Amino acid sequence: MKKSTLLLFALVTVFMFSGCEIYSIVKDITDKEEGRITTTDGKVLTGRVEMPNANTKKLTIVTADKQKTVLNCENIKELVVWKKTHTDIKHVLQYLPSHKLTNPKKVRKPLWMALLTSGPYLKIYGCSFNYSIPSNGVLKITSVKGGDIMYFALKKGETVPYGIFNTGHSKRDAKERFQEYLSDDPVLCKKLKDAEINPLEYETIAQEYNPNR
Repeated sequence: MKKSTLLLFALVTVFMFSGCEIYSIVKDITDKEEGRITTTDGKVLTGRVEMPNANTKKLTIVTADKQKTVLNCENIKELVVWKKTHTDIKHVLQYLPSHKLTNPKKVRKPLWMALLTSGPYLKIYGCSFNYSIPSNGVLKITSVKGGDIMYFALKKGETVPYGIFNTGHSKRDAKERFQEYLSDDPVLCKKLKDAEINPLEYETIAQEYNPNR
C-alpha cells in the first residue's frame, strides 16, 4: 500500500511539472508582445500587440492607458515587435503584396512578412504562416502542415517584393531568381553565377547589391 501511494505521488508530481512546462511553452509563444505600430498616415501607437500570422487582416493594440485600437492591416505601414525581457532585440513586420514565386508577372494579395536583413539598396523578407517570439527574444517564423517559408527581395524605391526562394525548392532556384531580379548589378550577378556568393546568404547579398557601380 505504501509503495502504491509513493508511486501515485511520483506520477502526480511528474504530471504537475510537465503540465507547468507545457503551459510555459504555450504561454511563451501565444502571448501578445510589446509593439509599435506606424500607420500609413503617420500615426504611432505603442503597447501590447497581438502577433499576426501571414493572413491576418486586422490587428489589435492596447496602449499603456488601456485604450484598445483595432486597425485594418492595409492601413499599417510597419509593425515593430519585441519581447518585454529583450528590449534590445526588435523585429520589423510589414503587410505587403508580392510578386508570385511561380509567376513574377502576377502580384498576390498582401501578406505579413518579416524583415530579415537590409542593405543600402536591398531588403530581404521571410514569410510563412506564423510569427512568434520565444523566451530568447529572437523572432521565429514557422509554417503549418509541412509548409514552406518563402523569401522575397525588395529594391530601394520599389513597393512590391520579388519572390526569390521557397524552402521546398532547390538553392539553384534562388540563384536564378536573384540573377533575374538583380540584373542591374552585373558584378553581384557574376559572383552568384560563379558561386563566390551562396544565394542563401541573404545578408551578404543585401550588403553587396549596388545598382550604381
